[in-house]
Amino acid sequence: MKKCLMCKGDLEKGNVNHIVDLDNFIIIIKNVPGNVCKQCGEYYLEHKVALEIEKIIDNYRENAVEVIIINYFDLVA
Repeated sequence: MKKCLMCKGDLEKGNVNHIVDLDNFIIIIKNVPGNVCKQCGEYYLEHKVALEIEKIIDNYRENAVEVIIINYFDLVA
């Protein structure tokens, strides 16, 4: 089983809310699949998911308002 780099707790698959804080706005991406620490809540994203998040951020950067909330599965599924 994979271990958390922060506390060495066990990781399990789950969904998280990933927050991206950029200079002029914040993007909240809900329901992002990741490996979540059972002990401290730290989460880790698979490489493929991280690449999808980068695409999402690039798409919304141009039209940014102060806060953007997006559901991951609505855009990637």
